[in-house]
Amino acid sequence: MMPCRRKSVTACKTAWCPPGPQTEAAMPPPPAPATAPTHAARPLPHLALLAAAAVAGTLLIGHLLWQARVEAIEGAQTSALNYARTMQVRLDATFRRADAVVQAVARSTPLQALEPGAEAMFGPRVNGELAALSRAFEELIALRIVDARGDNRYASTPGATARVNYADRDFFKRLQADPNNALVFSEVVTGRLSGRPTMVVAYPIREPDGQLAGAVLAPIDLSFFQRQFQQLDIGQQGAVFLRRTDRNGAMVLRWPHIEAEVNSPMPAQHVIWQAMAAGKAEAISQYRAFTDGVERMSGTVRVQGYPFFLTVAMSRQEVLAGWRRLAWATGSIWLALLAAMSLLVWRVQQAERQRLSLEQQLLESRRIESLGTLAGGIAHDFNNILAAIIGNVALARRELEGTHPAVGSLEQVRTAAARGRTLVQQILAIGRRQPQALAQQPLLPLLEETAALLRPTLPASVQMHVQPDLAPVHAAVDAARLQQVLMNLCTNASHAMQGRSGCIEIGLSARAAPLHTLRPDSPLAGQPCAHLWVRDEGTGMDAATQARIFEPFFTTKPSGEGTGLGLPVVQGIVAAHGGEIAIDSSPGQGTTVHVYLPLAAPPAPARDGAPDTAAPTPAAPAPPPLPAGAAGLRVLYIDDDPVVALMVERLLAQAGYRAEVLGSGTQALQRLRSEPGAFDIVITDYNMPGLSGLDVAHELADLCPGTPVYISSGYITEELLGKALAAGVRGVLQKQNTLEDLLPMLQGRATAQPAGRP
Repeated sequence: MMPCRRKSVTACKTAWCPPGPQTEAAMPPPPAPATAPTHAARPLPHLALLAAAAVAGTLLIGHLLWQARVEAIEGAQTSALNYARTMQVRLDATFRRADAVVQAVARSTPLQALEPGAEAMFGPRVNGELAALSRAFEELIALRIVDARGDNRYASTPGATARVNYADRDFFKRLQADPNNALVFSEVVTGRLSGRPTMVVAYPIREPDGQLAGAVLAPIDLSFFQRQFQQLDIGQQGAVFLRRTDRNGAMVLRWPHIEAEVNSPMPAQHVIWQAMAAGKAEAISQYRAFTDGVERMSGTVRVQGYPFFLTVAMSRQEVLAGWRRLAWATGSIWLALLAAMSLLVWRVQQAERQRLSLEQQLLESRRIESLGTLAGGIAHDFNNILAAIIGNVALARRELEGTHPAVGSLEQVRTAAARGRTLVQQILAIGRRQPQALAQQPLLPLLEETAALLRPTLPASVQMHVQPDLAPVHAAVDAARLQQVLMNLCTNASHAMQGRSGCIEIGLSARAAPLHTLRPDSPLAGQPCAHLWVRDEGTGMDAATQARIFEPFFTTKPSGEGTGLGLPVVQGIVAAHGGEIAIDSSPGQGTTVHVYLPLAAPPAPARDGAPDTAAPTPAAPAPPPLPAGAAGLRVLYIDDDPVVALMVERLLAQAGYRAEVLGSGTQALQRLRSEPGAFDIVITDYNMPGLSGLDVAHELADLCPGTPVYISSGYITEELLGKALAAGVRGVLQKQNTLEDLLPMLQGRATAQPAGRP
């Protein structure tokens, strides 16, 4: 049972009590079977049969109830541990980011800035840098720099540079006492400027001789994690707490909050502390709180690399409440309706199977959703790059004659970029079934292009070779999808080498697939196939691993290094092409993955009987002419990516528009406030630092009513479309399609309204 990544949860009133004895009363065994009544010292046959049925049924129900109880306990323990793992990931990310931020600030702060009176010279720059870092880090209250006396010198918060002294704080004393101390976490304190409970992450700024010159302070807002803890579904009497491993388990944060427990150590005999003191990374425990006597079961996870551990605990009584209701109801029904026992057992079994099935579906859906979120972030940045490449290639081609030697190279760049754009869409669609765009083509160029892309990513000890067939091999394939297959297989082959020297071979031939590698009903049986293979000299796989290799989420890689989705996706792509995939491997002997696709006939030769000589490569066709824009139409384009902005500016200028490009929403609003009617149309990037494209659209609705606003983004979601519609945005443009869609969009605007008029 996994904790939900996205839930709408009613905040629970939870409670936690200090630990006590880790004992609990054992549940009594299933009820003993009743004996059949007797009459005149001789059991009646029908009563004996009824007693036998009652005994068998009671034993069966008792066993099922006991099993359900065990599953409820184990499920709750697993849920607690999974909740703890989920929150540990969030805490770990915060600590690592805070670590990186304070170190970066310490390195970038000159020692002269800590001299008396240096604020006049360094204040604006240093405070500005601190403010920029703090705004992007929602878990921080502020960023501050103190000098060797502990005086507050610089801060990210306006007006927070008052002469507050931190020399009496424990973290400052630790930095002063030991020149070897680097990153320090304070105890929980009340911020002297913020007035809120906080834990300070401190990093020293030292003189060349090791003396303390100052320190960078990053107070963490503990209420941020309190809100995260509140969203966990752990019952009325559940508890979540964050403790330290370097201070005898001192309490840092607890939900529900108990002020008296802040900074208090954990009893040495507590089972959780004993597990953490022994160096365990995770622990599942049961204990009874000595204050309220509540028995709890918990999952504890250590925050790797930092002196903390997180525990999520659930009340044993609440966990078993549902099971107790089930036991009472089942017993009552059994006593009243003995004849319905078989039906009841059948229903319980069906419900259990359905629960497991739904649980598995939910788990798979969440993993696919997580993968899609990651892919969306990558796609946004990559589409920005592709938009710049495609646009600049088109602009360059317009400046060259069709016979120029560079035109062919530019066409290759455009083709590769277009394929990259398609590949991004395939990545975004990895969890969806989409029709294949099949085209008959030779396969060798795809193999060679894939090998060329992968070679720079391989270790120096690993070589990659392409083994082609003597004759061209053709097949009807989706080029981007087939490259995805090859890249996935080659990446797996590289991982299987485990850093050893060796060779990865990508091969291609036309042959009939061996019958033992195909399904009995395969349409490829006995037919010529396009045979692709990827062979490595890695560790190989045993039969048990090969039997599961295509199961979703099954992976042989260490935890956290593989999703288990690669080969299932490969199998799905091959199947969509009407092909089959087979594995040939044994431990220590490497692995060969065979892909068989329906073979396509090569293109028909020329009919004029001309000799088979190489014809000269025709000049790349010139790109279509730009649509003519309305003379003088004024366009404002806003984008923080200077490469994309420059490309769009040139594109608009060539089309006859009067274009102005700005790098942020703030600059754009300043420009429009000074001259509200300066532009006929505004196009803004969505994802920008500071003000987003939607923020700009909202401001322009009041500042320049009637001026149409369009948003450009490298990753468009349903949520973005809905918000854009609500903000009055006229349209949303796929940034990677800027070259194809921007000018037609403006052309429609120019036709609908004379140029130069708002």
